[in-house]
Amino acid sequence: MKRHISIFTGILLLMSATSCDFLETKVESNITTKNFFQSTSDFDMALTGVYYTFGSTEWSAQHRYGNYFLGFLYWGRIGTDEAFISGGSNNGEDMIGNYTYTPENLFVEKVWFMQYLGIQRANIVIDRLNAYTGSGVSDADRSRILGEAHFLRAWFYFQLARYYGEVPLVLNETTDLSKLNTKKASLSEVYAQVISDYEEAERLLPETNSVGHAYKLAATALKARAYLQMSGEPLKDPQAAAKAVEACKTVISSGRFALVNDYFSQFDGMHEHNSEYIFDVEFDNTVSNNRYGGQVGTNEGLPNTEKLYTTQIRTFPDMYERWDDKDLRKGSINKEGYIVTQNGVGKIIYNDPVTGEVTYERNYFIYKFRHSLDKSVRGSNWVEWNNAINFPIIRYADVLLMLPEAEYRATGTISAEAWEGLNQVRRRGYGKPVYTPDPTVDLVQGNLTYTNPYGDLEPVLAQILDERHWELAFEGHRWADLVRFGHLQQAFHDVLLHDEFWTQYYDPYRNNCKEKHSIFPIPQSVIDSSNGAIEQNPLWK
Repeated sequence: MKRHISIFTGILLLMSATSCDFLETKVESNITTKNFFQSTSDFDMALTGVYYTFGSTEWSAQHRYGNYFLGFLYWGRIGTDEAFISGGSNNGEDMIGNYTYTPENLFVEKVWFMQYLGIQRANIVIDRLNAYTGSGVSDADRSRILGEAHFLRAWFYFQLARYYGEVPLVLNETTDLSKLNTKKASLSEVYAQVISDYEEAERLLPETNSVGHAYKLAATALKARAYLQMSGEPLKDPQAAAKAVEACKTVISSGRFALVNDYFSQFDGMHEHNSEYIFDVEFDNTVSNNRYGGQVGTNEGLPNTEKLYTTQIRTFPDMYERWDDKDLRKGSINKEGYIVTQNGVGKIIYNDPVTGEVTYERNYFIYKFRHSLDKSVRGSNWVEWNNAINFPIIRYADVLLMLPEAEYRATGTISAEAWEGLNQVRRRGYGKPVYTPDPTVDLVQGNLTYTNPYGDLEPVLAQILDERHWELAFEGHRWADLVRFGHLQQAFHDVLLHDEFWTQYYDPYRNNCKEKHSIFPIPQSVIDSSNGAIEQNPLWK
């Protein structure tokens, strides 16, 4: 095992040395890697390096601020009506949440950095395997590895497209910055590359693969998400909506997936690879991984003494009050509770055991990703920065919710089958039999009694957006959903605060979210390194 780790570390260093990291680090000679790729295991090790960017810590390079170890545990959640930063902030995460960030912000810079690092590593795998003529890789392994590399490159470009908009397309291994085309592609061109890579992945990938690795239907599901994002703001492409419908139906009709009975079991680190699982970011907290596991769920959570949560990310009373008390998913928020531990077993209490007073009055804690309260279950290695909870990229419930939106955007109507899928998700949320219609919880399409919280948004789309809010809460979708629906600024502004305590905290930032915040700025370091060849996003000039 030590030898394997040593080799893996070496290939990561080599891949980083040949990486331009898109105009942030010096490009070195790649002669050290030209003879490395001789077998399936060599290419698989390089492919592992691409996956590694999802959760890499790499402290000196600050990778964690641009991936799912840390950065994406903030992005997509804060700066919406879903979550905010409570208390202190060391690295500008509060600026992301209150819209005071600039192109110099650490998270803005490192999210860009990590996507291009992943792209460069994927390009190395693609280029080297396409050029490989030896006999050390079977046809099946060649197809699989290339498919995974295209899948991963598609994901990185999708992240860049929805967060930064127009970005340069780098489609081959970069070893010489002087030959690098830094011209930004149009947003349509970037999305076209995303779709092209996903379709190539669909063509090449097997039906099944190792846990945590890409496979054919995972590519189809994420292609559907990319098409759906294209169908809303800012592109508003109805043809993309029709393509999203087609991709969603392929996933659903496969019969491979089904909603699990216990909603919260998906977020406890022990039941993640289930019938609803499509693709996630994998973490483990064993010494064979690296020094760390993951931090999923730990930047939020409940006050405690066991190093399980930090409670930095919290939610608004408005979200809690709007959530139906009969909806079991409302348990994603804990009002005023905290954890006390005795003999390694914790329990949630709400009142001071001596005074009887509420200890954390008016505090609304996020409690979706749940660490076991029993230390013997979670293990001695499990602490706030080292746990085995995975971050879900896409679940089957998401596909069921994408289909009605895609149909409506494509044709202005929603089929009974697509609406039934939405109600299946909703029934599970209310603890009802998934496949049995239930008038006590089922939504009626376009119901005039539905209270639309999104102003001028069409009622049917408002219903869908709300259902996504409840089902996918705190999974990093809210920001992109609000941008796609054209309601980011309104939703951030209109959070109801209910009392003076919240008004004092939130009101100074209520009007900060402007049109330009529907996209992030190009990092200033990238613009400076390119000598102006890469221009700032127009809204940020």
